[in-house]
Amino acid sequence: MPTPRKNQKQIAQRYAGNLRYFKFLHPFRRARILLALGCLLVSAAVALIYLESARSSRRLEWLNSSGGISQAHSRFAKDCKQCHDPALKLDLARPAMANASIDASCQGCHTQHTFHQADVVVDHSCTACHHEHLGTGPMEQVTDSNCLSCHGNAAIMEASAQKGLGLPAIDFLVKPKDNLLVYFQPPRPPMGYIQVFQSFAGDHTAFQIQTEHLTDPNTLKFNHKIHLSGAIPEVDGRKLDCAYCHKPDNRGAYMQSVSFAKNCQACHALQIDPTLPDFQIPHPTGDARADSVRDFLLTLPTQYATYATEKKGLTGSIPIATFVNQHMTGIRQRIRQGADLERDVFFSDERNINFGVATPSAALERALFPGCAYCHEVKPSPAHEPIVTKPVIPDRWYVHARFDHAAHVTMNCNACHGQVLQSAKTSDISLPDKASCVTCHSPKGGVVSTCATCHDFHNKAPAHDVASVPSLRKMMLGQP
Repeated sequence: MPTPRKNQKQIAQRYAGNLRYFKFLHPFRRARILLALGCLLVSAAVALIYLESARSSRRLEWLNSSGGISQAHSRFAKDCKQCHDPALKLDLARPAMANASIDASCQGCHTQHTFHQADVVVDHSCTACHHEHLGTGPMEQVTDSNCLSCHGNAAIMEASAQKGLGLPAIDFLVKPKDNLLVYFQPPRPPMGYIQVFQSFAGDHTAFQIQTEHLTDPNTLKFNHKIHLSGAIPEVDGRKLDCAYCHKPDNRGAYMQSVSFAKNCQACHALQIDPTLPDFQIPHPTGDARADSVRDFLLTLPTQYATYATEKKGLTGSIPIATFVNQHMTGIRQRIRQGADLERDVFFSDERNINFGVATPSAALERALFPGCAYCHEVKPSPAHEPIVTKPVIPDRWYVHARFDHAAHVTMNCNACHGQVLQSAKTSDISLPDKASCVTCHSPKGGVVSTCATCHDFHNKAPAHDVASVPSLRKMMLGQP
């Protein structure tokens, strides 16, 4: 035990002549008491100011703010009532009341953002996933825990499956966010998409296109294998590759739609007359039907006369009539009547057709147009008129997810779409599977793989149910 520096007598000498010392406060004790009283007075003053402001029309909003407003909402950072109802008092026993008020404010700007899927059994407030007052930068991304609160819960997924069994199939039709886009519509599994999982790289289900071996319903006949082989001549001095037809849109996220005029006509000319390379059958565009082709064939003499005037610069009735007769004679040598010409144009699928050339053995005089059926599905109608099935090429394949080609611009197309090199049928869907995505999008690959990386929560509600969907405020409050 250490030896004390002073003995009892020495310590007592400190209070000699001041035996009433205990009746007086030490300066430190006095300061502590004064500080405590000061804090109480300041707190009381702030409370009085706040209560007074609550009774007035102008609140001291800075007293309520728990943090900065995100970049997206910065324009009303000092106007709390844009999100918060001034008349609503916080009821800790019913917090859903406050959430419903905020949700209603969210919907004032973010319209059609209350629907996820028709078979949802547990709805969430906007504030459950989107958190404000966390800083003035971008709003924080939705975390996986928000999604897994349902998709990681077997009981909720089973309840969702049971609810979905009682709903019509149209309720689950995926609605494009842009009505000009065409979505591939995969068949919905009988029980819905209810597999429970915890991570994308781990137990997330494989993509439906691969697991169910889905096929492209497009009736257009196309062979990727041939077009990407060395058998195809160069076009405009370049070998055909993916980028010749598949070009990114303005954002770079998706590819532009393929069209005959932009991507096919350079090789597949619709030349009906082997002696006139630029005299071609019009290819219908947009919603135009095969009638435009039939009209062209039925008015072939008039079309030749127009060509003679506009392309050849002929004037006068006699030179024009001579030009028309010369070319119509070549047609009539093989085609006896208009119906035969129409049949050959629409239903032939030969690589080359001879439309009545004087010397059909001469290869240079053979027409390049192979016939509509070479690429299209053509059916006869009850009125004996040809019906060409309009090709439908989806703009979006993985309709429950999103993709950004710009983020993958450094990758080779074959890394994800390598199957196209052996694809000889239009029905082949040459899209990446989950395994190819996990190569990068996983903890091992080092690229982000959260739910929000690929998926959106908000979807379009079925059109026939929009009027019957209760407001989010009513759902949160449990009101009918």
